[in-house]
Amino acid sequence: MYITEPLSEKYFKIFMGAYNDFRINCKKDYRFELEPLIYDDFIEYFKKGIIKCILLLEDSIPTAFLAYSEAQDNAIELYVIHCLGVENNTEKRKLLVEAFLKETEEKRKTSLVSYPMLGIQESFKDVIRNYGFNFVNLAVLNFPITDKKETRALEKIRFTDLPIGYKIVQYRDLYKEELRDCIFKAFSNTSDVNFDPRFKTINGVNDITNKLVGEIYGKFLNSASRVLLYENDVVGFSLANITGSHIANIPLVGIIPEHRGLGLSEVMLKMTVEEIIKLNKQGVINVDELNVSTDYDNLPAVKMYEQLGFKVTYTYPQAFLPISSSFSSFSSSSSL
Repeated sequence: MYITEPLSEKYFKIFMGAYNDFRINCKKDYRFELEPLIYDDFIEYFKKGIIKCILLLEDSIPTAFLAYSEAQDNAIELYVIHCLGVENNTEKRKLLVEAFLKETEEKRKTSLVSYPMLGIQESFKDVIRNYGFNFVNLAVLNFPITDKKETRALEKIRFTDLPIGYKIVQYRDLYKEELRDCIFKAFSNTSDVNFDPRFKTINGVNDITNKLVGEIYGKFLNSASRVLLYENDVVGFSLANITGSHIANIPLVGIIPEHRGLGLSEVMLKMTVEEIIKLNKQGVINVDELNVSTDYDNLPAVKMYEQLGFKVTYTYPQAFLPISSSFSSFSSSSSL
């Protein structure tokens, strides 16, 4: 018989096995770029209330768990649902989700739930839909940064001169406030707001900006990041960082609506990629992968990346439970 229960001190030692099984398989099974916290750090974050965790117990032994955070004001981040082995995994996940919905009932009155269903979690998509979750189909695209043929092909791509009044410059901290406002204008009406409500408000975007340039999301690459200026005002951006030990990432590319349609995103993106390649060749950074993610249904964005040599490596459902769909009660769909 399965029982769900919030993680507590009495399970700290016995839960270590299930958590470390997740850590061992996180890249292969879940496509995680960053190494998860070691167990002692996970417990420390749990004690501080930064991370919350629900266990599924089988004969008093944790055989599955769900980890999440309520640290954001308007969002609950569901990090992962992990099961030991493959036996009855659908049933275990359903029980954990139902326990999670009960635990977060009050918070969900004002917060959406965001759940990136990476790796093997995608197999749970049709089931989790029954709990009110919707989905944005995200694509991860990769540029073959170590492939000389592809880098030479990128060099040969030429764009027309920038229209009068526009110029592209390297990011500097003096642009930070304008960058924040520009990100807000570029993303406040995109599908991203469905799973990251910070894009809806200036304060939320301020948090994103601070964490990007403040290196909370990885090492920020100032020299590879670009901003688009129109008459010296920031109207676009292409940002770069390093999210894993050998992984470069382009987290945000965008232009405010009134300056779109001129092909300027492609110019910024090309400059960012070329600088990352240059830094890698010079040994300033040491990466063997360069990736970006975007809404797979945003065909212009996908086409832009592909034209510059990026290739779709995989897609995954980014699940989100809107506040309006965050029902406070439900009938259990599990039967044991």
